[in-house]
Amino acid sequence: MTPAFPAPPAAADRGAAESAAAPAEAAGGQALPGLHTPLPIEISGRTHGWLTAYRRYPVFSPAWARGRAATLGVTVVLATALLFGSVLVSAPDTAPTGAVVQTLIGVVLPLFLGPWLGSRVRARGWAPRREGPALVAAVLVAVLLVTGFNEWLAEPMKQRVAEWTGAVDEQGRRKRAALMIGVIVQPQDPATGAASAPPGTGRDADQRPHPRGPGPGSHLMMALLAFALAGGFALPRWWRERDGLATLARERELARAQTERREAEMRLSVLAAQVEPHFLFNTLAGVRSAIATDPARASEMIDRLSDYLRAAIPRLRSDGGSAATLAGQVEIARAYLGLMAARMPRLSYTIDVPASLQGAAFPPLMLISLAENAVKHGVEPKIGPAHIAIRAEHSADGRLQVTVADDGAGFGASAGGSGLGLANIRERLAQMHGERAALALMARPEGGVVASLVVPLDLPAAPAPPAAAPASPSARP
Repeated sequence: MTPAFPAPPAAADRGAAESAAAPAEAAGGQALPGLHTPLPIEISGRTHGWLTAYRRYPVFSPAWARGRAATLGVTVVLATALLFGSVLVSAPDTAPTGAVVQTLIGVVLPLFLGPWLGSRVRARGWAPRREGPALVAAVLVAVLLVTGFNEWLAEPMKQRVAEWTGAVDEQGRRKRAALMIGVIVQPQDPATGAASAPPGTGRDADQRPHPRGPGPGSHLMMALLAFALAGGFALPRWWRERDGLATLARERELARAQTERREAEMRLSVLAAQVEPHFLFNTLAGVRSAIATDPARASEMIDRLSDYLRAAIPRLRSDGGSAATLAGQVEIARAYLGLMAARMPRLSYTIDVPASLQGAAFPPLMLISLAENAVKHGVEPKIGPAHIAIRAEHSADGRLQVTVADDGAGFGASAGGSGLGLANIRERLAQMHGERAALALMARPEGGVVASLVVPLDLPAAPAPPAAAPASPSARP
């Protein structure tokens, strides 16, 4: 009987095994795969056919062992049927049934036993220095069992099969048969010109000594076959797989650290822009000037500054992750534009964000950066009235599109700047969403610039409707 492969371990054991198989956490909090999870495509490759589908799982994992046994088991059954099926059916009395059974045992035993023992070793969650020798020992156990079977149990088994099938001579010994595949070249008899009989046949065949079992060469060939079937050639792949997973974990950790660094730089740059001395000095200078000429506008500027700082600074501390929403980012931009409009009465702005999109996830600190960019490079260099419009809508392909458009000076009259803020936005979008997000700046025909930010639309799940209260029984009169 073939051994059954182990079922997935309990939750606690599975956690221990997976923690040992996953060297480190991946970017975004996702752990590298455990024994019951397919390998990353960077390790296993992208395309696998039916014969290699099991290679998507870690070497000597239960899924790998089951898939490998199924694939090679079907191959062994088909090969046996093609090679020995016609002989067993056409001449059952002289067919080498015992040799066929021995071959099947020598193939099936290591094919199932080696990977099964290896999966039990990997389920322990040992360190590589202990797990590697244990896997080698599991393969060698299967090889030793096959070698012992061929040395001490094969001949008695074939004798029993011969007695059961009637393939024995008058002395009760089984009739020997040779399994030969290929072309047999026989020498010619010089006297008659006919092919001479093969050795061991003819009139004196019964007088020859009874042949002994297979020699050392045959045992060596069977041992090498058992080593391959038991997973011996998969041992180097196990080492490469562990090294590859460790390298991939380091690369993902590095990417995650770089993303966090860019987000920290963005928060610091925005915070510096919001509380830098010339920003506060210009605002306070405008308040001081307006106190003497327009006290109402001075009071409005103080209120707008207070609203802006109240909206911006707490979110700079809390919106460093992916939990920021479009509504929260619009609130910061609205407070900023309100303050700028109080400082520069020639500035007007509009914000059009549908209520259905306000709860959508939106990268933090990007919208305020685009608004500041429009004020600094579009509104300030322009003489006369200026307008900024923020709009959110569905893009043509169903993504979330947010645009910041101004009718300012345009690209030709920029107030300077290194463009680092826009470069950071593009890098962060690539890290967070890959090719599904983009930032584009375009000149408007009527003057000014429009910045378009497109990200995947991620709306929160709608809350389940509250359960209806049970109807109260009507009171009897």
